[in-house]
Amino acid sequence: EIITETPFEIHISSQMQVSDYSVSGYMEGKDMFMGKIPLFFENVEGALVAKTILGSCSQERMIWRTWIEIRKNNSDEIVTRFVDFESKRR
Repeated sequence: EIITETPFEIHISSQMQVSDYSVSGYMEGKDMFMGKIPLFFENVEGALVAKTILGSCSQERMIWRTWIEIRKNNSDEIVTRFVDFESKRR
């Protein structure tokens, strides 16, 4: 369970070499727009990890959408995916 105003991590792992890819992304409220929260991924033991936090809003529960863009190094092709998840107000 994700609690607002509490730090958490997003992990991306793959059977492919993560060092061959650049990954960027951001989170935004799906129920209520609260701006874009950028995600900065670092290579940690073969996985990409972003440390982040969500702001709190007036709703007890909120749906967020995480957008991820994956680009193979030396390529112009970008693959975009999203994941929705719920947070609970602190």
